[in-house]
Amino acid sequence: MYSYPIYHVDAFTEKLFSGNPAAVVLLDKWPADETLIALAAEIGLPETAFLVENHLRWFTPRVEVDLCGHATLATAFVLIAHRNMQDNFITFKSRSGELRVSHQDGVFTLDFPIADCHEENALIPAIQDALGQSVSAVFAAHDRYICVLDSVEQITHTQPDFDKIAALPLPGLAITALGDSSADFVSRYFSPAKGVNEDPVTGSSHCVLAPFWGKRLDKTELRARQLSERGGELLCRIDGDRVYLTGKAKLFSYGEILNPHGQPDKPE
Repeated sequence: MYSYPIYHVDAFTEKLFSGNPAAVVLLDKWPADETLIALAAEIGLPETAFLVENHLRWFTPRVEVDLCGHATLATAFVLIAHRNMQDNFITFKSRSGELRVSHQDGVFTLDFPIADCHEENALIPAIQDALGQSVSAVFAAHDRYICVLDSVEQITHTQPDFDKIAALPLPGLAITALGDSSADFVSRYFSPAKGVNEDPVTGSSHCVLAPFWGKRLDKTELRARQLSERGGELLCRIDGDRVYLTGKAKLFSYGEILNPHGQPDKPE
């Protein structure tokens, strides 16, 4: 019986049961997309990363996504800490281009492209209805809305209507506010249309949030906290058209997935 190695990793944290859980599955070649989605749905974590050589893809339990920060960090962590890779820099090919990850003493830094945003204030009434909160401004960035709230307390106490969020034109919605003494800014992220009601720690959102708050605070280095139930912390640095997201990871478990085709995978 042939099988795939699988690792369950908590990313953007240094302790178990916090941060964002991701599965990392190592393959010899790509099965059909339907198989990848079925595997991600069976695993049931917010994201599953599939790796063939240096080509990285990410799936929620429902769809493939263009970019995922925490599952990229988890994959780099697995390669360095548990697969004996010796490289100081890892380069992945992905739907979002080349993504580089560096590491030192168990700390991983993702080198990701910055995502721009533009105002979408016409949607404020619908989004306020979905969030049950007043919203100061709404921006759109690729596949998600960035909604500015007035306080950390608003972010913490938001109880969203996931059906209403799923009905919005874009599939993702981040809420964010200026931080307190422990962070420059805070956020939460919801994506029920992609099969993840609330994502615990969202690296891809910080490709928008870090430059967004960096411009307003006149900073290129920022501390961020995501205020999900599990919680997570990121250090963000902006340099030109790139954003560098730094965090740690912990291994929760590892094992094997039986090859659903019952045949050995060979590189094409």
